[in-house]
Amino acid sequence: MPAARTYITADTHFGHEEAIELFDRPFPNAAAMDDAYVEAINAAVGPRDRLIHLGDFTGPIRPRRRLVEHAAEIRARIRCRRVELVAGNHDPIDRREFRKLFSRVDELRSWKDDQGLRIVLCHYPLRTWQGRLKGAVHLFGHAHGALADEGRSGDVGVDVRGIAPIELERLVSEFSARSIGV
Repeated sequence: MPAARTYITADTHFGHEEAIELFDRPFPNAAAMDDAYVEAINAAVGPRDRLIHLGDFTGPIRPRRRLVEHAAEIRARIRCRRVELVAGNHDPIDRREFRKLFSRVDELRSWKDDQGLRIVLCHYPLRTWQGRLKGAVHLFGHAHGALADEGRSGDVGVDVRGIAPIELERLVSEFSARSIGV
């Protein structure tokens, strides 16, 4: 059996009708957008793999109860058992029902991989991050392509990298080959 892999995505804004126009997405409505993103996740990420979502899982749906319900409906359609969230500004992590949808919820995540390279994940782009001057990689969402990648830091959201989640190992390899950029 192949080893479980880790994938990254950000800024799906499930259920957020306005995201289509705001971010120039090629969908007729939020339901079609949701379907495309869920299909892309399920095609790329296996049931035993891990998906780390870098925030804005859903959009600003009101009332918040409906946002949590929609997130639960989407989460039930994603076959991957381990979906972790690095929370964004539209994620109601103060709601227990929302947090329970994910295997893990953080506001920022930082660790060293097997080769000792630090990886920093945050919904927001950071100007500086733990280990930056030692070559750490910083992956973020939130900007929807409005900020250029800088050094070993870059936007990995669906509006920049395409709708399918990307394997973390591939992203780390790509970003760690870049200049540190002081």
